[in-house]
Amino acid sequence: MLRNKMAGLTWATLKKNTMLLPLFFCVGLGAIGATGYMLRLAFRSPDVTWSFKKNPEPWNDYKSKEYKFLSIQDKTKFQATPPQY
Repeated sequence: MLRNKMAGLTWATLKKNTMLLPLFFCVGLGAIGATGYMLRLAFRSPDVTWSFKKNPEPWNDYKSKEYKFLSIQDKTKFQATPPQY
């Protein structure tokens, strides 16, 4: 039994239907972006640990660090000083 491939999934039909190219580009870019963000969360998040022997509580490393995806202000210039009475 011979099965035909879906239209638009072979090079011959993709050349005929060039309007499908932006669709494949956007879906591919979204998949790459979602995979990249998932990998970033898996390797850079303080809530995830891969080795309990090296650092059993990795979230404690971020007590003095700022954990944001995008930080607008540079908080290293500001130092907390106690109020003067």
